[in-house]
Amino acid sequence: MENRLSLTIACSSIMASLAALLALLPLSFSYPIIPYLKFDVAEIPVVLAFFLLGPEAGLISSIVYWVILLLVGSYTPLGPTMKFIAVISMVAGLWLGFRLLKNPRWGLLLGSCIGCLLRVLTMGILNYLILVFLFPEFLEIAAASISMVLGLRLSGEGMALILVIIFTALFNVLHTVLSIIPAYLLVRSVAGIGAKNLRISGIWYARMVRAASRQAPQRS
Repeated sequence: MENRLSLTIACSSIMASLAALLALLPLSFSYPIIPYLKFDVAEIPVVLAFFLLGPEAGLISSIVYWVILLLVGSYTPLGPTMKFIAVISMVAGLWLGFRLLKNPRWGLLLGSCIGCLLRVLTMGILNYLILVFLFPEFLEIAAASISMVLGLRLSGEGMALILVIIFTALFNVLHTVLSIIPAYLLVRSVAGIGAKNLRISGIWYARMVRAASRQAPQRS
């Protein structure tokens, strides 16, 4: 038990360090509608830790990733904390999906939807607080960008705020897809989940699929 816990902590820390490294490398690209929002691949190792070692690893990786970004990231502590809340809400949603549905494939689908919803809701609330109370200048920047890119004439701050929240929600939906699907495909490839035999039984998601396949005949 202690060895497994030590392995989980060690591997989770490695994944978090990889995530932080990817965040610091010039691999991100701007969201065209609101340029200060950026897509990056740094969240993939955190989700990968979840699939490889389970929910505890996803939680540990998220926390270690946050701590590293607090030390070396930009716009600290607000930027790293916003990223942490986005990632942890998504991972929590994944975990809920697997908890609610025993079939891992349906659990993955449900968890992805719940994770996306939680991420959109939490980031929507936080962005509202930031744009209205903390840094209203970001609302002006985002509104000007939306107006230029989409050719819209925004009437008043209320309309601008609504559109910024909507397009920020779309950004988080797309980023959830960008973070979960590559991590899942990597785990599927490594574990051979598409084949009849799951060769690497130590992988958490592979164990979930194997357990579900063994239970299926008992239900029929």
